[in-house]
This record gives sequence, structure tokens and C-alpha cells, in this order.
Amino acid sequence: MKADEYLHLLSKNISNRKMRKEICTEIRNHIDDQKEVYIKIGYSDEDAEKAAVKDMGDPKTTGKMLDFVHPPTIDWIQIIALILITIFLYLSKMAAEFNGLDFISIAPIDIFRILGIFFLSYGLIWLGIEKYSDLPFFYGRSQHGGSNANGVFICSLGIVMISHTFLQAMILMCIFIPIVAIERAIIEAKRIKKEQKFLLQKGIASENFNYKGKAIFNNSPQKVYSKNESIKKGDHIIITNVDGFNLVVKKAKL
Repeated sequence: MKADEYLHLLSKNISNRKMRKEICTEIRNHIDDQKEVYIKIGYSDEDAEKAAVKDMGDPKTTGKMLDFVHPPTIDWIQIIALILITIFLYLSKMAAEFNGLDFISIAPIDIFRILGIFFLSYGLIWLGIEKYSDLPFFYGRSQHGGSNANGVFICSLGIVMISHTFLQAMILMCIFIPIVAIERAIIEAKRIKKEQKFLLQKGIASENFNYKGKAIFNNSPQKVYSKNESIKKGDHIIITNVDGFNLVVKKAKL
């Protein structure tokens, strides 16, 4: 087995995307070091690489062991942002009231509560969409013509609109934080499952496409995406990445 093939199989079993590249780089260095040892004792370059890879053990077993050591992490940036934005918005509300602004004169308190519930519900949905699409926290910068709305800000606004006191806001926030964490963890688990099923699978394009199209993998049609490469019907392709839940492909070397 070649080093590249070994690392592909290994990485497929590591669900922590943040650690995957670092782990593969470290394993690659170990393989290269061991390869040099075999070359010095008389192995050919190809045989030395195969022997060095064999020393690393079964890629699936090794990958699962490393996955256990480096499990997926909680989206702490979302949790921290929810806390900070909620506190900031509530303090801003208190400052406005201190300066004479009467929110009840703008709308009845029940209206604020209804709007707050709406924002909380919408924010939770939007947080799920952001995770499903694998958008970074500041995704507006990397999204052409997309929205800059962020689910965390929407949720924080909803919490502040519902709360009468700072204590109520903190209690609501503490209730909502685990809901957000669980929701995003469930979506990430489903994404990992899809990645482990499809990553590095080879298939055949069933139509011509430059960006989005269809392909057949193990007799199953799938929507796929190509980045900076034109794919023609009948081309052999390989899934190189799972971007959110989208299967990203490129032409496979025959």
C-alpha cells in the first residue's frame, strides 16, 4: 500500500476535522522517517515505502484509535458568542432604559415576548442551517451574495426580548446553551457518518457539469459538486471532500 492511500484510509476514520490534517502530517513524517531507514539497509524506494506503511498498522484500526483519542469538539465559539452577545444586548437595553427609553411605550410587553419566542425559534433553526452548511462563524465574509445573519445573534436578541430582568436572561441563556450544543452535535454526527460512508469513493459522472451535477456511486445516484474543474458524462470521479453535506468530487486518475 502506498503512503497516500494509507493516509486517505486513515483520515476517513478520523472525525475531528481540526485534528485530521495535523495527525496525517505527523503520520506522514513517521512513514518518511521509517522509509529512509529501509532504504539505508538496501530496500528499493518502492519496497521501502510499502514496508514503512506496513509498520504503521491497519489504517482503519489506527484511524479509529486516533479518533478515540481526538474526538470531535464542542463548537465553543458559538457558546461563548451566545454568552457575550446576550450580556452585551441586555446591558445595552438597561443603558437605554436608564437614559429614559420606555420600551412599553413602543409596544406592549406581550408583543416583545412573542417576538422573542419567534427569534429564539428562528435562531435555533438558523444555527442548524449554519452547521448543516458547515459555515464558519463569520461566514458572511466568505459567502458571495449571502446573508450576514448569524444564528447566535438572533438567539441572543430573542433571550433579551423575553427577559424582564438580567437574572431571567442568564437563566434562559443557561437553558438554551445545551440545546444549541446538542443540536449542532447531532448535525455534526450525521455529517461525519456521511463523510465516512462516501469519502474517497469512486464513481462515474452521469451528466456534464461545471459546478453541480449527478454521479453514480455503487449503483446509487448522488448529487455532487466540482470545484474549478469541468466534469463530463462518463468521467471517472472520486469524492475528495464532504463540504457540509455536499459531496465534492474531482476527476479520478485511472
